[in-house]
Parts: sequence; C-alpha cells; structure tokens
Amino acid sequence: MCPSFPSIGWKESFSVIIGGDEVTAGKPSPEIFLEAAKRLNIDPPKCLVIEDSIPGVTAGKAAGMEVVAVPSLPKQSHLYTSADEVINSLLDLRPEKWGLPPFEDWVEGTLPIEPWYIGGPVIKGFGRGSKVLGIPTANLSTEGYSTVLLEQPSGVYFGWAALSTRGIYKMVMSIGWNPYFNNPEKTIEPWLLHDFDDDFYGEDLHLAIVGYIRPEANFPSLESLIEKIYEDRRIAETALELPLYSKCREDPYLKSSLNGDNSHL
Repeated sequence: MCPSFPSIGWKESFSVIIGGDEVTAGKPSPEIFLEAAKRLNIDPPKCLVIEDSIPGVTAGKAAGMEVVAVPSLPKQSHLYTSADEVINSLLDLRPEKWGLPPFEDWVEGTLPIEPWYIGGPVIKGFGRGSKVLGIPTANLSTEGYSTVLLEQPSGVYFGWAALSTRGIYKMVMSIGWNPYFNNPEKTIEPWLLHDFDDDFYGEDLHLAIVGYIRPEANFPSLESLIEKIYEDRRIAETALELPLYSKCREDPYLKSSLNGDNSHL
C-alpha cells in the first residue's frame, strides 16, 4: 500500500508570519517584505521572495530582494519579466540555486509526492503518440477531472497503471499542454512501460501517481523531445524499483480495478 505523507500544520513551518493588515501599504509596495526581513533580523538583499503575482514580484524587487515567480495562471510566465527566475510550480524550486540548503526530498532524480489517483476508459488521443513519436500513450479523458487538472502542476510524473483485464504496469506520464505541440487544452497522457501486442481502447485504466520528474518544457526539435521522453522513461523505470515507490504497486485503488488476479509481474 502506498504510504501517506505526515501532515504538519503550515504555521509551524514559519518563523515569522505577517498579514496585510499589519502594514500600511499593500503590494506592489515593498513594505511587507521589508517588515518581514526586519523581524527575521536579515538584510533584505539576503532574502529570497517566492511570489505568484506580478504585484508581489514588483514588491519583492523593490525591497531589494531576489524573487522567484510561480505564476498563479498557466501560460503567463512571459509577464513576469522582472523576476530573477520563473518556475512552473513549487515542485521545481531549487533552494541551492539561491545559496540556501537544498531540499532532501529528491531521490534518484525524482521527487516523491502525496499519491493521487485518476482513472477511466482509454480514449484516442491526438494521433501523434505512436505515429509521430513512436511512443504509444494511453490517453484518458479529462472529463470529470477539472479539479485534478487545476490542482496538479503541469509536468512529467510517474507511478503505476492498472489495466482492468491485463494487470499492473510501470507508467510515466505528462500532464499539461505539451508546449512542442501546443495542445489547446490541458491533457493527461500516460505511457505504460510495457510492449503490448494490441490496442486497448475502451479498457478501464487506473493510475496511481507517486512521483514527479520535471516540469513540461518546449524543445527545439522533435528528436530532442523524443530523447527527453526516453530519458523520463529510464528515470521512472529505475525509481519504481526502489522500495519507496515499489510498495505503491500494491495500492488498493489499483488492485480493486483488476478483473481477477492478473496483475503483471
């Protein structure tokens, strides 16, 4: 069974908390950041601000601090030009780039995450997986998963996939707009890491997503995109052998979706 992460109150993670009602001017004024630095007894230039709004980025820079932007709206990163760095989500924050201690969560190029689950019948996608990329994806409909798509940052994830009549397999997947192809909508595109003899359109597919690899990115050529996808596969296949992830193969969500005892070994 896949383990749950311990829940810790967010307030316990901060030395200082300041509300907007404690300063006279809100963002883009730098006052709230300068007050935070004062209470922490740290010089502003040594502070790193993490912001999701343009006024917040402006305020952080006006305070003389370095700023990492995590845009609150998708496909808006081009508007955050004054930030020192723009990242897709907090999953991509690397504190060591800013002279801070690195996160210790990363394991073999992967980040363990609180597992999340999606499922449904396999549908036909854009027709480019096998034909253009040579990589057969088992696309899922996004209908009914608007909340999941909203909450989960775009990027490349991995985990376990259960096909109702075939078994359980390793899986790597992308969620997002696939910038190279410029999807018109956010999609879920899993790649089951097994060679199948036939298609399985319409078959029920259940996914347990247990780890994160990287943000989605654009590529200068189709060849470089394919190379990166195969690198993602190697990372996922290796990581899923680790006890941290391999135990998630026994998740009840996956087991209950099978028709009989036919889990793939």
